[in-house]
Amino acid sequence: MAQEILLDTRELEAPEPMGLVLLNLSLLNETTYIKMIHRLEPLMLYTHLTSNQFQYKTLFENDNIIIYIWTNSYQEIKKLEELF
Repeated sequence: MAQEILLDTRELEAPEPMGLVLLNLSLLNETTYIKMIHRLEPLMLYTHLTSNQFQYKTLFENDNIIIYIWTNSYQEIKKLEELF
């Protein structure tokens, strides 16, 4: 069963959003993903995710940026794709 880690960082000032998501990356496994809500596009985060072989998808909804993050071992990708 898929488990979501929700990180609403819209009210946080830099570098708090980056620190928060980096702490939570270690919790990801084959059934867990992160949904991060941000007010700005975190370009530095994308570089970190790519270089550490995490997968991500960014959606732009109204004034919010939603970033889904998961590992290559994530088993529930079809359920996650339904959110995109």
